[in-house]
Amino acid sequence: MKKARITYRFDPKEGTESSRRAARVHDQEENVIPLYQEEFKVIDSKTERNGREITPFDQSEREQVESLFESHALNTFTTDFGNWNSSFETEGERVERIIRDSQSVREQQVDTQPPQIQPPAQPIEKPDEWSNWTPKDPYREIDSVPRIAKSSSTPWFRIATSVAGAVVTGIAFGFFVLSMFSTDRDTNVDAGATAAPNKITVSSANSQASSSTKTQTGTNNAALPASAAVVTAVQIPAKSYTFLQNGVFSSLQGAQAVQDSLGKKGLAAAMDTSDKLTVFVGFAKTRDDATALRQKVQESDKTIEVFMKNVDFPAVTGIRWSGTKPESVPTFIAEGDKLVNSISGLTLVHLAETKPTALTDASMQAIRTSHQTMITLSTTLADGAGDDVRASLQKMTTAMNRAVQSMEEYKKTPSTSLMWQAQSAMMQYIIAQKEFLKGITVA
Repeated sequence: MKKARITYRFDPKEGTESSRRAARVHDQEENVIPLYQEEFKVIDSKTERNGREITPFDQSEREQVESLFESHALNTFTTDFGNWNSSFETEGERVERIIRDSQSVREQQVDTQPPQIQPPAQPIEKPDEWSNWTPKDPYREIDSVPRIAKSSSTPWFRIATSVAGAVVTGIAFGFFVLSMFSTDRDTNVDAGATAAPNKITVSSANSQASSSTKTQTGTNNAALPASAAVVTAVQIPAKSYTFLQNGVFSSLQGAQAVQDSLGKKGLAAAMDTSDKLTVFVGFAKTRDDATALRQKVQESDKTIEVFMKNVDFPAVTGIRWSGTKPESVPTFIAEGDKLVNSISGLTLVHLAETKPTALTDASMQAIRTSHQTMITLSTTLADGAGDDVRASLQKMTTAMNRAVQSMEEYKKTPSTSLMWQAQSAMMQYIIAQKEFLKGITVA
């Protein structure tokens, strides 16, 4: 390895020489005469890169372009006098100054408020993820609170108690119901034993005359009340009629008004108040005859609405009768049905005629004979009958009398209105007969 040395030497004369050179340069600069823009012209002797010489035309264009960027063309004013302000203060300037002054005062007040010292933040202690950590207060005493816990096991004791209570309640209720029925049964047995000595007669139609005079001896020989009537076995066949229903009404006044209106038009009208307030405008024995009769009603007045309704009479095998001769009830009903069939048939025939014709003497004589028989039976049945039965008999007799009277007048002076009157009377008779049988029939 070679070792080399470098030696630096400073010449003491070098400082004097450098100061002299600087003095000469300063003296030379002081001898330079400054020139203005108008006194000199820069001539660039550069040549174009392509070697072409600058022509006078190119030189003039260059001078025009350079003149645009001269210092005197940019800003010749060296002093700025500011904007012009009026000596008179305007309202807008005064308001603006007030706002600025108030804003500066507010900012000073905000700056002068002492800074609030925030309490040092305490570190947050995080509990371990595997532990259930809760803060403990050493200054609070732990109160003893009773702990309520529900058992998760099945409450067999409560279930058994509920079932036993339900069974006991059911048994008690059953004994209560049985005691009520047993009390009613004992009462009925005692009442039957007490009423045994009284008179009770159940006989057929053939043996009723002989058995009605026999009575059983006993402690009581008092007369029978209407409710304790004699039960008699009878045979009344079932029958059915087809009525022409005009409507069902909710008030008696409305039904009565419609019935009166139909009567003024010369048509049949009858009202049934037993079940619902119903107004009928005709009837027939069969449905075909009822259809033909409905056409006649609508020909008389097209505004009348007519619906066909069946009125059924079930067969009767026993009646409860308190009057004399209960065996005459089936005969009385049969004579009435005979008159109804005869008169209704005649009304259908003569209402279908274009010009009404008079009745024959034979037809009228048959009506008179049946009517007389019915009146005789009605008088016999009314003797000793109850008030309700007597009222029904009276309605039936009155309605049949009106029907026969209409037929008598029609024989003298044939008229369609008289046939409709006979229809009205027959419907009233059938309604009264239904009420009569309902009151005496034994189920």
